[in-house]
Amino acid sequence: MLISDLLRPEKIQLEDILLDPNNPRFAALGEDINIIPENRYHEMNVQKVAYERMKNRIFEVQELRDTIKTLGFLPVDRIVVRKWKGVKGNITKYVVIEGNRRVAALKWLIELHASGKETFTPEQLNNFNSLDALILDDENAPETVKWILPGLRHVSGVKEWGPYQRARAVFILRELGCNPQEVALSLGLSTRAANQLWRSYLALEQMKNDEEYGEYAEPKIYSYFEETFKCPNVREWLAWDDNQRRFMNKERLREFFSWIVGEIIEEGEPSESKLPEAKSIRDLGKIIDDEKALSVFRGSGGSLSKALAKYEVEHPEDWRPTISSAELVLSALPPDTLRKFTPEDIERLVGLLNRLNQVFSDHKKLTS
Repeated sequence: MLISDLLRPEKIQLEDILLDPNNPRFAALGEDINIIPENRYHEMNVQKVAYERMKNRIFEVQELRDTIKTLGFLPVDRIVVRKWKGVKGNITKYVVIEGNRRVAALKWLIELHASGKETFTPEQLNNFNSLDALILDDENAPETVKWILPGLRHVSGVKEWGPYQRARAVFILRELGCNPQEVALSLGLSTRAANQLWRSYLALEQMKNDEEYGEYAEPKIYSYFEETFKCPNVREWLAWDDNQRRFMNKERLREFFSWIVGEIIEEGEPSESKLPEAKSIRDLGKIIDDEKALSVFRGSGGSLSKALAKYEVEHPEDWRPTISSAELVLSALPPDTLRKFTPEDIERLVGLLNRLNQVFSDHKKLTS
């Protein structure tokens, strides 16, 4: 039997929908999973606990709530429910199979209205309360269907837009007259995230308009600018101006483009990039304000690794981040990597251990 044959559309009321207290999402909270029996799903405390869990920041229900508040509830994907197998008077209750986040967001909006913290029109309240749903024929459906339906969405998933596509949507909404807050609410983003997408998109557009490097400004380059706006000193080095919607230091910007795609050589392919991937911007941020390290990076044959080595020699007081990075790397080594250690790998680690012992010994002598 096709799954579509087991689903029938019906309009149901929000108050008749029970959140799933055994929602697989709750495993992400790191709590022990104690299966709650079906006949207790309707209890006020059971539903309250499930509702409060859904409001955890990790599930981003607040962003969804604010989007529904702004646009109304749009049943693009209908909530999927099944009949609750317990009994509560003559009222039929339903349990969510797919759509717990949306149901929690709607219940949150109704709660805010009831408390007076928000005021919605009768039309809005009807939009929140009267829902077009798909009801699963639970009696004829195999148990696997209850996992297949949410699994289609959350495992193989509705494929999300990439960062460039999201940035373009933010840009278009801004161009159509929406302010930053309206854009963020409409797309379920924080205002900060929406603004960062907007700036990164504008930066890529600025590169597109460059006579020399414009042909290389493809969507795959977008992530470089996203990293740039996460790195304040690189952004300031390029002199970003929100009002002008562009980087103002043209000379440095042209040089920055060359680091991303390589130096343009007449009638040939660009030279090798000094920033081979977007996250290289993070290392660039460490040396961008240091003239000596930056000179090494800019020079013929210069690279980030050489520039960082120069920086560390010139700034030995900045040893703590390096130690923290080494500790993080070592703590994350998987068993397969440990089993494949070569004698040279062991020798390096022993050398590091000896160096640490020497540091402790020197420290003890100097402080005794």
